[in-house]
Amino acid sequence: MEASSFFFVIGIALVVLAVAVSALGLRNERFPASRAALAGGLALFILFVGGTTTFAVINAKHEQEQRDEENAAAAAESESQAATNEQKGESGSAAGAALQLSADPGGDLAFDTDNLDASPGNVTIDFDNPASIEHDVVIEQGNKEIAKSDLISDGQTSVVADLKAGEYTFFCDVPGHREAGMEGKLTVK
Repeated sequence: MEASSFFFVIGIALVVLAVAVSALGLRNERFPASRAALAGGLALFILFVGGTTTFAVINAKHEQEQRDEENAAAAAESESQAATNEQKGESGSAAGAALQLSADPGGDLAFDTDNLDASPGNVTIDFDNPASIEHDVVIEQGNKEIAKSDLISDGQTSVVADLKAGEYTFFCDVPGHREAGMEGKLTVK
């Protein structure tokens, strides 16, 4: 049985046990009947709470590993696509630069810069988020979204867009992050 399934089974059993004990306690003034029954009931609750907690941690670790694998695969695919496009000379414009952008490692809602410059063409923003708070990078012009990266924490991702000369905005799309200052200007010339 998978860890996440086990987590739900134990969690449901814990809820059923709590409801049953509550119902018995409300109907019977002398519940539990003895100290041994009380000790046994407490031991059972401790076992279920410990099991639920253990499998919750295992499940969270497993989900984080899956996200890391997916982010690594997406980054590799993005790099491969950018290399293929560069070799083919796609979009008829000069290849843009790979720009570096990072979130604050301390968890502040800020990028390490609020200005990026690139040449027209395929522009890649390599985004590093060393914090446990999830962030992404969105490129927009006016109110039109041009490209968006994956939402990541403790990892790296990239966003690629074929951009013409002009002014663009990059920002974090997580609610409240842009308003807190996670945005900047991308100038393509």
